[in-house]
Order: sequence, then C-alpha cells, then structure tokens
Amino acid sequence: MTSKISSSSLTSSMVSFLSDLIRIRSICGINTEYFVAERISIECQKLKLKYELVSAPNQEDRPNVIVTAGNGPSKFLFVGHTDTVNVEDETQWSFPPFAGSIDDKTQRLIGRGSCDNKGGIVCALYTLYLLQQIIDEEKLNISIQLACVVDEESGACSSIGVRYLLDRKLISGSGAIYVYPGTNVTIGHRGLLRLSIDVKGENLHTGSVEWNTKIKGANATTALARILIALEDYSWNNDTDPSFPSLTLTVTLGTIFNGGGFVSVVPSNASAMVDIRLMPSTSAKDILKTIEDIVKTIIDERNEFYRKMTPNPNLSARLSASITIKNQLPAAAIDSNHALVLSCVNAVKKILNITPTTNGCGPANEGYMLIDSGIPTICGFGPIGGNVHGVDEWISVPSMAQTVDIYLDIVSNYCQLFG
Repeated sequence: MTSKISSSSLTSSMVSFLSDLIRIRSICGINTEYFVAERISIECQKLKLKYELVSAPNQEDRPNVIVTAGNGPSKFLFVGHTDTVNVEDETQWSFPPFAGSIDDKTQRLIGRGSCDNKGGIVCALYTLYLLQQIIDEEKLNISIQLACVVDEESGACSSIGVRYLLDRKLISGSGAIYVYPGTNVTIGHRGLLRLSIDVKGENLHTGSVEWNTKIKGANATTALARILIALEDYSWNNDTDPSFPSLTLTVTLGTIFNGGGFVSVVPSNASAMVDIRLMPSTSAKDILKTIEDIVKTIIDERNEFYRKMTPNPNLSARLSASITIKNQLPAAAIDSNHALVLSCVNAVKKILNITPTTNGCGPANEGYMLIDSGIPTICGFGPIGGNVHGVDEWISVPSMAQTVDIYLDIVSNYCQLFG
C-alpha cells in the first residue's frame, strides 16, 4: 500500500520550504540553528506532524528538532543536520548563495546547505508526512522519526546534537538513514583524526648580532616546516578496505598554518593543523605515536643545531613542540548485505531504474554514533546534489519527489509495514 497523495504533487511545497531554509543562515560557528528549527516547526504544524525542540543545557539557541509520524515504538530514523559551512567568496557563485534560487536551465536549486544537508531534511520531513497518512489509515502501532540536529559541521563529534539525543534515548529505530545527497547507498564512512602541532621557539630581532651568530633565538616556523615535510615524506601504510574502493589512509598536512608575529622578529610560535582520514583497519594510536616520534626527532635535531652554535652547551633547549587532538572519531560501516542496504538498493532500482553502488564514503560524519548505538545506519543517501561545501552547491529539484518515493519504499519494506 502507498499513500494516496502523490509525491510529485508536493514538489512545489518542498522547494518553497527548502528555499526558506537556505535563506536562513546557519553557518557553524557564526549563526545558531534556532531560526532553522523555528521554520521546520512551522512546516510541521502545516503538515500536522508532531515535533519537539530539544536543546542541550545552556544551548537553548541551538535546538534539535525531533519530528514524529505515528504513536507507537520507533521503527525507523532519519537524521539530517541543520548547520552549514561558510561561503568564502559570494561573487564566485552563479546565484546568491543564501537566496535559494532555481536555475531554470538545469532545474537545480542553488544555495549553501541545499544538499548538505537541508535538502535531505525536506525530503525526509515530507516522507514522514506521507507515512503519517499510511499509519493512520492502516492503524499501525509504530512511529517513524526525523532528527534535525545541530553542530555537525564542527567536526562530526558534537555533544549537543546526535550524541545528546542518543544518550537520552530520545531517538531510536531498527534502522536509520543520514540524509546526505546521492544515490550511492553509503554503508559507512572513514574515521577522522585531526591534530594541531604547535612549536615554541625563541624570538629575537632579526637584525641582531645574536641571531646572526645563532647564539640566541630559535625559529619555530622553520622547525615546524621541517616536521611537516618529514611527515609528508613518511611512508604511511596503504590501509585499504573492500567497502571503501579507491580510498586509503590519507594524511593531509598544514591544512591551516600560522607562524610568526612580525616581519623583523624571529618566529617564536608556529602551529599547523593535520587532517588524517582513517580506514577501518587503521590504528589511530599507532598513527599518533608515529607523528610524536617524528616531531621529537626534528625538534631534537634543531635543538642540537642551536646547541652547537652556543658557547654555553648547558643552556636549555630553545625549541619545544606539543601535539593536541582536536577531533577524533572512528571509521564505521555496516555489512553490504544487511537488510537495510538491500532495501535501499531495491528501492532505487524500483523508482529510478538503476542499480546503485554500495560503498563507504571518504568524509566522516555522525553515522558512527548511530551504528555504535546499535542502530544499523546508511551513512548517506538522499536527493541528487553536488558541490558540497563548494561554489554553487545544488540539489536537483526533480530528485526531491523521487527521494520521497524511495524513502517511503525503504521504510515500508525494511520495517515490513504491510506484513
């Protein structure tokens, strides 16, 4: 059985709703998600769906929204995040990034957050609307949830979004979909280890005799540069996994680099961020130990260089370094033959007449939280879109109704709504 309401008849309402969400800036670290949550609440009222705003302590301006269809035990969960990344240069966009405009030639809705992740939220919300009709008509004792969560873009390890809701058992299900864009049935994601390497040196006037002879001073910036080059030259293990084709352990150095304070002063401080994407078999502990060893080796070498230039060899070391873990989360995946994966594949075949891939993805997300909580999760599946985090981020307007049909089919079959 299907809903008597056609998903295609809802396209105009979905587009209008998504355009509104895009116009509400919810840039992580700049804006709160409050007004996005407020607009979602208004749409829930319009669709007669139950909803609840849930905030972590002292985070009242950053509410999560839990939307529910039905009244019984939760059988399925959709998850999407309401924050977005920033726009670096609005002049590079074909349309204003916060206008929610449609390119009539391509039938793409352009805007920051259109596919990451507000478009998926819109599709899931309207799926719940249709499911509510089915649940009422069939008198089913179940419920389906949509969690619109905050603070994902801060590093997919926030304590005030998905984690907060899971820890308080406010969301659950026998399966879940994180509503990222694309028809790849994303069975998992790589892990993340993000570090800051900070080097301390000794500042001094660059024109001084002491620096000319290296009796005093220590350049933190060049020491850090040597560390980064040594890490880049290191032969990292080529960790692979059949569920993650074309992906391996990836170490990216100096994604952010800061050093020095004035043009005529030897830099006494330098810092760099290191971004590491972990495969399921990668040991974060071993990676960190390797980095610590390389950092120590370079710092020792540079201190020995300065020591040799000093008349008093007993002086303390001029350079030191520290490593701080900024983000850490594990890789996660479910089996490619899991019933939820097969339900997704069959739904795509039925609605789009294509056979989707079933691979893990390179970027990390909050899917691991759900999987670790015992909820089998598709870590990304939703409307067709592109340029995530980039210029002219877009979502295909025709794919929105198709996605609702696919979500409806997945839930109906995976949860065996009709026997």
